[in-house]
Amino acid sequence: MTVVKKLSHAGSWREDYRQKLCSAEDAAALIKNNDIIAMAGGTSIPKGFATALSKRARELFNITLLQGFSLCNYEFMQPQFKEHIHIETSFVGLTERKCIQMGLATYVPIHLHKLPAWLDNRGPNVAAHAVTPPDENGYMNRSCYAGLCHRRSLENAKTVIVEVNPNTPWLCGDDFKLHVSEVDYIIENPFEMEEINDIPISENESQIAAFVADMIPDGSTIQLGLGGLANAVGHLLKEKKDLGLHAEVISNSMMQLMKLGVINNSRKNFYPGKALGCFAVGNRELWKYIDHNENFCFREVDYINDPQVIARNHGLISVNNSLMMDLTGQAASESIGSFQYSGTGGQVDFVRGAGLSPGGKSILSLNSTYKGKDGRIGSRIVPVLPEGTVVSTSRNEVQYVVTEYGVANLRWQSISERAKRLIAIAHPDFRDSLRFAARKHGWI
Repeated sequence: MTVVKKLSHAGSWREDYRQKLCSAEDAAALIKNNDIIAMAGGTSIPKGFATALSKRARELFNITLLQGFSLCNYEFMQPQFKEHIHIETSFVGLTERKCIQMGLATYVPIHLHKLPAWLDNRGPNVAAHAVTPPDENGYMNRSCYAGLCHRRSLENAKTVIVEVNPNTPWLCGDDFKLHVSEVDYIIENPFEMEEINDIPISENESQIAAFVADMIPDGSTIQLGLGGLANAVGHLLKEKKDLGLHAEVISNSMMQLMKLGVINNSRKNFYPGKALGCFAVGNRELWKYIDHNENFCFREVDYINDPQVIARNHGLISVNNSLMMDLTGQAASESIGSFQYSGTGGQVDFVRGAGLSPGGKSILSLNSTYKGKDGRIGSRIVPVLPEGTVVSTSRNEVQYVVTEYGVANLRWQSISERAKRLIAIAHPDFRDSLRFAARKHGWI
């Protein structure tokens, strides 16, 4: 049963706010053994509360933290607190990788548009979130990483703790609003937010980006992932016209295209004139740009990432990264063997959405090679995936594959033709061995 908290009269919210003020230590003191806490991610993690919770870690047991993409290493993320606080994460970044290796965290495989259903299933009794200061009507904004802690968690939790940070940008869209009357405790803490700056573009990524840019006609609506490739694609799209944006993540490269007028959303059939997103990952320049920017509409992740919603955009072109691919087209985008490197995220959501979009294209990119720990070069296109490797995107749904050596369209192709096309875009040093393996398996 969903419990929706009553909104107090708009005129009384200021007194309500003052009565709910507390310190981070007071808020952390509310946590009891066996509590399940939903706590967003990135710059939406309430830093004061998380720090105060760390100081209590030794006296607490069996605390479950539902969290993703932490940008800080908090004290409770240490092996000695393994029995005290355990993290369940729907998204794996650098911090989560380390915590998983130490046995402090567990990854929950999930398509991000199903994230609220997972949170409903886990039933957190506490929700904690960094927010903006309230506006004149008493509404705060959950900001950059709100998508990792769906509104339903805050509505259903018995205890809602927010940390008001004036450095946090206000993201336009009613989904991210949270009224003072809907929370129980308010911490004021103007903490500095961690920036994520652009990753340098490699030569291979520049070549891949050139192929990808050629596949994006004027007037398309685009979705780009994060990282060097997304930056490279963004750079090469500067000569395009009238692009639209419907993406899980709004990044610096997209901001630059909007500033240049390349992304103007003028030819979108779905939310014309608006760039849609649910996360904002970048630096101070991005935060300043998106703050109260009505050219954006931010929605919850179950809406933005719903393949049926994505497909309502005509000409939706989705560009995402993969780590490895076998000769039948299975895309391994989140693990290296059994090691969880990232997460499924929204890749499959957008692959499916682009596949359903009239005139849409789904593009998966990968470097043709990698360098192992021993310094040796290996192929990312392989006959079969290594033991333990997770298949993120089924070969049934993979369309275009791009490496620095070209583009392979796998849609509607037989296993034999897929193998031939993928070998053609593999690194030349590995093509003969790939052909030999393909013959051995009876594929060509």
